[in-house]
Amino acid sequence: MAEAVTSLRERSKAKRRAAIQRAALRLFTERGYEGATIADIAEAAEVAPRTVRMYFPNKIDIATSAADDIATHVTAVFKAHPDLSFSEAIDQWILAEADTTDPELARLVAAMYDANPTLQAVSSTHSAAASQSGEPALLAELGLAPDDPLLPVVTAAISSAVGEYVTTALKNGVPHEPHQRFMCYLRRMISAARDS
Repeated sequence: MAEAVTSLRERSKAKRRAAIQRAALRLFTERGYEGATIADIAEAAEVAPRTVRMYFPNKIDIATSAADDIATHVTAVFKAHPDLSFSEAIDQWILAEADTTDPELARLVAAMYDANPTLQAVSSTHSAAASQSGEPALLAELGLAPDDPLLPVVTAAISSAVGEYVTTALKNGVPHEPHQRFMCYLRRMISAARDS
């Protein structure tokens, strides 16, 4: 019985967090990030301002929440599967993300970024921190020395390609054939860096 109550409570909290997040993303798109207040977000989500702050201490936490969630997921894949190569872990993560991400949420995030480009830069910084969790696997797959002068260029190119693909895939879905093409492209990038 206690598990059922906990589960119900957790589901309730998750729904409330999602309602706040979606309301904020819509307002950031319609009014701009600066034009939407915590009070506005609370009203749109039909909760008290104090409830908004309980889930998200400030507006930037709401704006970056989707990117932070994704970063948490990719970090979890690398921690749970240290035996996978970088490309295998990325493949597994993208497919799992596509299965669990609501396309409407992805579209809301994309619309917010279109309306507020600086927020995408902030979210990218958060995601870059998470990508460090995959750095050992990437170094192993690349076969490059940690002091190789081209390593920063290679990792930036790979991170950028993965980031752009994930953004596109979450908005539009992950059809099998384009996903396989992307993974082939990613492996070729890694192979080209390794063989150079």
